[in-house]
Amino acid sequence: MGTPLHVEHGQTDLAMRAASYGMPAWAVDGMDVLAVEDAAHRAVEGVRAGHGPYFLELRTYRFRAHSTYDPDRYRDKAEIEHWRTRDPVVLLERRMRSAGELDDASYAELDLRCTDEVDRAVAAAEAAPVEPVGDLLRYVGTVAGDLPEAR
Repeated sequence: MGTPLHVEHGQTDLAMRAASYGMPAWAVDGMDVLAVEDAAHRAVEGVRAGHGPYFLELRTYRFRAHSTYDPDRYRDKAEIEHWRTRDPVVLLERRMRSAGELDDASYAELDLRCTDEVDRAVAAAEAAPVEPVGDLLRYVGTVAGDLPEAR
């Protein structure tokens, strides 16, 4: 959980590793919403055109710990604060405001719609039935042939 990629892997460029398997792959600044949107559109077009799977390495930074049980003592607080200056939501808001695409009223409306959507999703998840314990391994197999759909 707290092991940096460069400690665990000799090749830290995940897009390069994926490309070595013969699939189109590229790295994207995951902190740039518009760059991610562009890369996703290009990949979807390729998949829909029948060019197989694509691999996008969205290079991002996690601002918070992995969970409420993670004390997050393995990262320098200055590093976290540095990355907060590249918050993708804040950067997109600034970009849209400077382009005249967003003002205070439209931001407030968007924020309300997003909050409502998240609240509805949480309510739906909390109201959903609990997965039966017997189904937890239903789609887990060592090879594709072990999956029920493959039989």
